[in-house]
Amino acid sequence: MHAELVAKEWIKKHDLTVFAPTLKSAQDWHHQIIEKPDEDYVIRGYEQPMALGESGWIDDRLWKENYDILIVQGLALIPIQTLLKNWKKIKAKKILVVHEGKLPIYESFYKCEFDGIVCFDSKYKSMLSRRYSPNKIHIIPYPCHPVVRGNKALARKKLSISKEKIILFSFGRQPLKEYKDYLKVVEELKGEYEIKYVILRSDHKWNQKELPKFLDLRMEAAPTEKIYEYLHVADVHLIPKSPTDSVVVSSTAFQCLGALTPIVVPNTKHFELLEKEIVKYNNRKELKEAIIKLITDEDFRKDVLNSAEKYVNNNSSEKVAEMFIKLFRDI
Repeated sequence: MHAELVAKEWIKKHDLTVFAPTLKSAQDWHHQIIEKPDEDYVIRGYEQPMALGESGWIDDRLWKENYDILIVQGLALIPIQTLLKNWKKIKAKKILVVHEGKLPIYESFYKCEFDGIVCFDSKYKSMLSRRYSPNKIHIIPYPCHPVVRGNKALARKKLSISKEKIILFSFGRQPLKEYKDYLKVVEELKGEYEIKYVILRSDHKWNQKELPKFLDLRMEAAPTEKIYEYLHVADVHLIPKSPTDSVVVSSTAFQCLGALTPIVVPNTKHFELLEKEIVKYNNRKELKEAIIKLITDEDFRKDVLNSAEKYVNNNSSEKVAEMFIKLFRDI
């Protein structure tokens, strides 16, 4: 998601080529094949290795072409031994964007010398400083999808969703156990409100054969544009997450804030950078209270969405893309 957001901004003013793994090799959890063709600037330019540290095919244009900047995201997903053999042939400035929440234990990764390392906040920088020079580490916030305003009535008609009911929405491929609290609370709320919980599963997996009547389960690996249609349908967006000890941010939150549909999340490390822009809960009671307040208290709802819009505008993909360009010029 990060690469998609900034790439769409860079391509407006700069020449850009994105090296992506071949579709055949991109079969693990890190990749979700969406139902959308590649952009013209995407090259399926390497085979993702089956195991960490393996060699493999990389299109030699990576080191034979003349370009200014190489940005690497997901170093562990590249055939590192092949990359190392050709690393010094790459004359461009090299930038590593770190998403991983723990330092790599595979030492060969550290043989790739980068001119700059980008991370999302001070927690990432503190972690990275244990292995990289702090002078090389730069904080650039995770980009937000631009604000897109929708028409709820038209979106519901297009997606065949009831215009009368209160709609809660989740999407993705999170472990199914992470929906437990949401399903329990909706079960409680359905006696008080006309409510429907729409879940869009991109991995086409669900473990219940008989679905409760309040659940509208749909299977689709939708592109962001389609996800925004669903967000414009919804009254509340529920993001499932489990606690973690890793350094993390929620790409889903930054992807979806721009839809201006209020987001409810568990109080985990994924959302530490966000405060008034979303609504956090610590237990099932607080979750139920948060949903009820968002659907009954219009002033509270407006406050949350005004904070969300302000955050999106301050951390828009356009602004973040320009921060990268400035870094490229300064290095």
